[in-house]
Amino acid sequence: MEKNKKWLVYLCIVLFGGIGIYLTFISGNTSRYDSQIKAYQIDENEQYDSDGTIYYPIYYFKVGDKEYQCKAKSGSSSAPNLKKNIVYYDSKNPEKCLTQYEKSTSRVGGIICIVVSLLILVLSFVKPSKKATESFQSNAAMDLERSDQLREQMANVEDLIDKFQLIVKRVVLGIIIFVLFLFNVFDFFIVRQTIISRNFIETTATLAGKAEDSDSEITSDYVYTFEDKKGNQQEIVVSVFQDDVVENKIKIKYNEKDPQDFYEEGQTFDKSGLLWFGVKMVIMILLIVLFFQKKLLNKIHFSVGRS
Repeated sequence: MEKNKKWLVYLCIVLFGGIGIYLTFISGNTSRYDSQIKAYQIDENEQYDSDGTIYYPIYYFKVGDKEYQCKAKSGSSSAPNLKKNIVYYDSKNPEKCLTQYEKSTSRVGGIICIVVSLLILVLSFVKPSKKATESFQSNAAMDLERSDQLREQMANVEDLIDKFQLIVKRVVLGIIIFVLFLFNVFDFFIVRQTIISRNFIETTATLAGKAEDSDSEITSDYVYTFEDKKGNQQEIVVSVFQDDVVENKIKIKYNEKDPQDFYEEGQTFDKSGLLWFGVKMVIMILLIVLFFQKKLLNKIHFSVGRS
């Protein structure tokens, strides 16, 4: 064994052995405490991280008339056994304590570390036979060849996945572009109306009553009146969907030359509406460009863990 490897092995033995001794004989040692009592309540105190659920149970106990709590300093993936509810504590200072949960987990962890240390120690002195070495080298060569074949197969599989993903990405992009196109076509007419009515006059029209011959199953016509700029009383007919509430007053923009030429509120855009229309147009154009850029699409991955 090379010198550097020997030092690494010895370091592992000392490290695992030291941790095992500490956990078994120091961390989980109850001889430091002269008293023990059963906890009247145990809070599992589970916490979550990338490894799953880790428990740091809190044991609640009473000494005299005073209540104390003892929290496990080291956690474990095993939930505490509510029947193992012993708390070991210092009678002079009950805040110095150890839970039965921590005692058990410390000893189990310590024994595992000691066993690992002993296994490393034993294996470091076992020398493989010449036949075993030759067999290992032969198997290693075969494994290397199989590894090359496996890598080649994986490369083919990844290539197929990339092609499939490219199709999926373009389908998704196509749907988004189509939806944006429909919205923008609808908004285009509102933009057109906004441009036409830029010199129209804003005013408020008041409900006068329901128009005659308004028997459509979808909409109903209502008559609204307003006073134009010249002081003349004008009447306009507004269609309202059957399920919508008929408002007593509505805001409109009308053409001074022809007051019957008007737009209701919502049929034109304000500055923010025009800006949002421009943003949607830019987004749609960028998505169309991205749709035809294969290299850019290949950099976008749907699968988890790939980059």
